Amino acid sequence: MEDFMIFFGGAYAVKGEIDHAGNPPITKYRKWSSKEDVSMVAYVPIPYADLNDVSDNQFVMTPDNEKFDLLSIDTKLMQLAEIFLLYTTLNNSTSRPDIVIWDQSMSGVMASNDEPPEMINMVGNEIMGQKITYQDAVIAFSHPYQDDLKIPSVRSVEVYDSILKELMKGKKVNIADFAKENNLEKQIVFNKIKKYLLTQHSDTDPIAIREGDVLTVEPKWRNSWYNSVTMFQNFCNRLFNKKDSSVLIYKRYSDDGTYDEHWISPTDLKYLISIGLRAVVELAWENQVMLVGIVKDSASTHLSQKYLGTMRFVKAPGYQFDDVLLPWSDRLFLQALPEKNLEFKAPWSTIEFDSVFMTLHVQRNIVNNEPEITGVQGNILNKERLFFRSLAQFYLKRSGKKFNMGHVIFVDRLILPHVESNLNHIDVKSKELGTVKPFFFQNNSAENDVQEVMMYILKILTRNLFPEVIGYPDPLHKADWGAKSMNKKVANMIKSSGKFLKIRPLAKTLRQERGSRR
Repeated sequence: MEDFMIFFGGAYAVKGEIDHAGNPPITKYRKWSSKEDVSMVAYVPIPYADLNDVSDNQFVMTPDNEKFDLLSIDTKLMQLAEIFLLYTTLNNSTSRPDIVIWDQSMSGVMASNDEPPEMINMVGNEIMGQKITYQDAVIAFSHPYQDDLKIPSVRSVEVYDSILKELMKGKKVNIADFAKENNLEKQIVFNKIKKYLLTQHSDTDPIAIREGDVLTVEPKWRNSWYNSVTMFQNFCNRLFNKKDSSVLIYKRYSDDGTYDEHWISPTDLKYLISIGLRAVVELAWENQVMLVGIVKDSASTHLSQKYLGTMRFVKAPGYQFDDVLLPWSDRLFLQALPEKNLEFKAPWSTIEFDSVFMTLHVQRNIVNNEPEITGVQGNILNKERLFFRSLAQFYLKRSGKKFNMGHVIFVDRLILPHVESNLNHIDVKSKELGTVKPFFFQNNSAENDVQEVMMYILKILTRNLFPEVIGYPDPLHKADWGAKSMNKKVANMIKSSGKFLKIRPLAKTLRQERGSRR
């Protein structure tokens, strides 16, 4: 009998509605019956021997980072389950909600799962009868597309995404005209698109056909995005609905045309998550659904260090202030404010800022020691004008000088093109990145109707009935209950699957066996 490593991933969602009833009308949240709850679960037992297939050669040591990644497969399965649950919810025309709240940072999930096509193991190989190509990955990562929000942006560092969007519409793109319209040098544009749009990969045609300065899309790639979403949907349906773990095995081809079967890797799961989240965003836009993410705990300084620091550096109006000692984290800093200012009343929130500031920041140049605008690892940025971030507090009670309060939580929401396409933006210029144009609210006097509506809805949903989650939306707490109940059942299955080890003393180390006898 073989030893198994068991991977488990699941997602749980509760449903409800907000009513306006009575005279005068009273706004109330009502959770639907538990029969309406939905879940996605994958339980995948994999023999230890088969895990070696993740490596090309069983006699070649696996790098430490790959060993660590193997241990994170369950986390990626969980994220994939959540994304698929979001996708199926928004894709259901008969019961599509108006508001979806997810216990994750959407901008964070998108950024953490984006991998270069070269790093995705399934690229160049076949999964479920469909061959995944380098070009498929490039096209998938260029999404989501949104004309009113001008997504993807025309930035010199990722200019190929905006050109690719036009090509996928069936349009011709004149590079000389494109460069002139966007104040870019023609040669820089060609250099940026050469690798991704004009180069063959794995003996497959490039995405674009070039005739002089004019680009058109190669016809075979027109349905690439549709095929990628279909592949994501079929993969998740087999894994989570049909419980078919064989979908995690794909064919990896050699140069001579032969192939071996290998287990899917964490980077492959990241690719599927990236496709799914982009499809979710486009579904939400298409159906005008408000998509909100909530993060409970974080030690980030995206607001205090990156956003405020960048605004001061570009001399944005109202952001000129002296150097100060920055707090350990945004959350700890904001939780201290009600202690100093008695005018704070819950619910309250910071202004919203573009999620590009999770990566866009000021950093000293290692050559000349001068501060400059940069991204992560120099030129990696989140997509701007896609998500807004803010921090909010939903419970604060005072009694004289004493007060009780809940945690400050992080709120992430999808920008809505049908009402927010004309918001003010600010130009952040960088030699390396080009011009980044995030949406910009100068202060709390700037009009932001969507944030007010969102805060009102979250206030209704935050009922403050359970002391362990004061100031936290009730539906997310109930979903967490459901997920924990589901996990308890699976935990017993996982525990029972290891019982055979107890009758195999030699499977333990001598020290473990000796310790178990005391």
